[in-house]
Amino acid sequence: MKRKNSANVFAKECIVTALIELMKIKPYNSISITDIANRAGVSRMAYYRNYVSKDDILNKYMEEVGEHIHEILSRSCSAGDAHTYFRTLLIELGEHSDIGIATYREHLGELIYQNVKKYMRETFLPNDTSAEAEYRISSCAGGFYAVFLYWICNGKKENPEDLAKICCRTIPILELSDTVV
Repeated sequence: MKRKNSANVFAKECIVTALIELMKIKPYNSISITDIANRAGVSRMAYYRNYVSKDDILNKYMEEVGEHIHEILSRSCSAGDAHTYFRTLLIELGEHSDIGIATYREHLGELIYQNVKKYMRETFLPNDTSAEAEYRISSCAGGFYAVFLYWICNGKKENPEDLAKICCRTIPILELSDTVV
């Protein structure tokens, strides 16, 4: 059973990698399931065991990355430490800049933004369902998303430490102390 699970994990990794590679050379809308399966070296059946569509690949991949980064942020950031939060987020997301650029170029950046927004909500305003909270989260996530895209599309010239300082000065990070009534 363990071998089957590790083979399935490997197949999923190959499929994600194949889609990312194909997105670098071909428009997203013209990439077929057959293209992905062939590039990944898996059968169409293996593809459909793991995913239902190309969008599903991207959504699940970004969800996994988001959960992983959120765990790291939960362990490494203390309340109100915006600098460490942004630096850690930049370092971790920077490891996935290839898919970030490919997704952005294919006009699918909303997937990245929604994941950033989701995890910022969980970090800063997990129990606040007010309209104000939604606007605050949207503002913070949108600002960070714009900075992140500019950074990765321009070759990540700034190091995460320096860029985190810029983020702290320009993005209205949600302080936990702001949310306590």
